[in-house]
Amino acid sequence: FAARRGEWVYFYYGAFARAVASLEHPDLVVGIPLYSDLASEHDAVVRSSGAFGQTVVGLQNLGRFGVAIELRVVLHRQTYRRLRPLAEFIYRNLPFAGHVAFMGLEPIGLAVAQLEEIWDDPSKYAQEIGEAVHFLASRGIRVSIYNIPLCAMPNGLWSYCRTSISDWKNEFLPGCDLCAVKPRCSGFFSSAVERRVRLGLQAKPFAPSTCEGGRTVESDQR
Repeated sequence: FAARRGEWVYFYYGAFARAVASLEHPDLVVGIPLYSDLASEHDAVVRSSGAFGQTVVGLQNLGRFGVAIELRVVLHRQTYRRLRPLAEFIYRNLPFAGHVAFMGLEPIGLAVAQLEEIWDDPSKYAQEIGEAVHFLASRGIRVSIYNIPLCAMPNGLWSYCRTSISDWKNEFLPGCDLCAVKPRCSGFFSSAVERRVRLGLQAKPFAPSTCEGGRTVESDQR
């Protein structure tokens, strides 16, 4: 399950983490957000002083008791510059995390009120995403990219991109119908399509003739 806002703080208490571990459910994975390697930056994102320290202690408690963890790094304008340092922090301090997911922002809930401050097209920080992803993957940590269309990422990251958006809130832009890799693309959040259209952002379809063996070279993107 994904711990909702504030719930992961309970894992700060070792007795609670131990109680969760005692369930011994084979399919239990706890998804917990971590926004930065800097306490000040993480706390600013969640708007709660001390949240970073409590989150890290909670994660270590879960690791100590053998609970499977998925770290969730939501990508946005305020934190993308420190993705590589965050990856290094995870490797050094939370190597027991079973999976790290770099997640495109879904403009709903509290994010809507801050959208002008935090939202940007993921293609603008693809380099930072790539550095963090490759750092973790090269060290044996499972890593994925969620909620970002293939045309926003360089080809070298496509193998990490997942079709992660639930059907009921997943949409494609009109230009996507011409794309040869649409079947394995995440598409867009329905809540983000209107904003992309308003900003004039368009899909960048790949022509079938340029796709060979599931791979497309950068120069063939149009």
